[in-house]
Amino acid sequence: MTALLVALMACLQPATGGRPAGPSMFLNRDEVAQIRAMVDRGEQPWAGVYEALIDDCGRYQSLRPDPVVGRFQYRPPPWLLSDTAPAEPSHEDKARRDSLIVRDLGLAYALTGEESYADEAAEFVGAWVRSMEPTWPFDQQNLGPMAVNTTLPTMFYGYDLISGSRARTPELEADAVKWVTSLVDTCKVRHFSANGDSTGWNLTFIVTGSIITGRVEDREFVYGKTDNTDTFQGLLYVLFGKDGKANPSFIQADRFQGDDVYTALRRVKTYVYVAEVALHQGTDLYNWSRDGRGLRKSLTAYAPYFTGKLRLPGVKQFPLGRDADAWVYEVAHARWPDRVFEDVTKYLDRPGYDTDILGPVGLTHRYRGGADKPPGKR
Repeated sequence: MTALLVALMACLQPATGGRPAGPSMFLNRDEVAQIRAMVDRGEQPWAGVYEALIDDCGRYQSLRPDPVVGRFQYRPPPWLLSDTAPAEPSHEDKARRDSLIVRDLGLAYALTGEESYADEAAEFVGAWVRSMEPTWPFDQQNLGPMAVNTTLPTMFYGYDLISGSRARTPELEADAVKWVTSLVDTCKVRHFSANGDSTGWNLTFIVTGSIITGRVEDREFVYGKTDNTDTFQGLLYVLFGKDGKANPSFIQADRFQGDDVYTALRRVKTYVYVAEVALHQGTDLYNWSRDGRGLRKSLTAYAPYFTGKLRLPGVKQFPLGRDADAWVYEVAHARWPDRVFEDVTKYLDRPGYDTDILGPVGLTHRYRGGADKPPGKR
């Protein structure tokens, strides 16, 4: 009888819109199991970062959701306007705070199976999908949308991580799918008017949203065979040259050379996001290349700036070498265990942490040696 029940449950699991019962955005069940095994063995840095994650989640218990009520509006940061901080957090700050909490709680649930973490994450997600109007802010071109698509994908990631939990009720699922669908549709309409800095974030927003909604056509829009010419492949080809570096035509002329590297690596990061989601859906964009252009080529081209081998004029003490965006080399080393990428992770001398979507990549996406297996189709 037990075997029959297990078989029946396995048949019933795909009933949630064809999406897998476990996470499938930036991590899947096999990868979570590998990470958990390394934590249980006390291997570093996995065990140390895991303990810090659980400590943070304990502090979140006293926090309540602070969603945007009504339409999301962009407000420039206080340092840009005056030295006086506003009494109320900006909508971008609210989205960043709550999205980070959802992601960390989602990671805690995925790694422990404790439903209380998923319950709290779902409370935050529910507050946002029922309070914030699902439209992009167009009060300021590029800046407003960037405030949305650099923050909410973190919440999408956390929500994906609580897949299969009791907290993802049919009611919450319906509300979340409707909300994300509306946001993604608006992003797709405005995608073609974006600048070089924001196009990759648009693609990231659309592809992460597609995992929540289950809409394959949105992933096709980002990297498939559609009428959209501003795809992952098309934009990577235009924005980066054969040497792997950013096309100077799409870099602001008034920036220092150090700023150029920062801007370029931040752009590369968005394409790593897209490639990671695509790989978990069975499509390898990491190794896509055309006329010498490709993600690996660009990551290799900028690696020497983050190992101390190259310095940039006008950048004192080379702060770029410690910049949070250099976490991409944790992922690069996991996907391609090359010496050049390993050297960056050693030079940084710390577990990687992404201040945007992925958070503790030193826990989730660090090279795990022989344990690593490509996600996606098996």
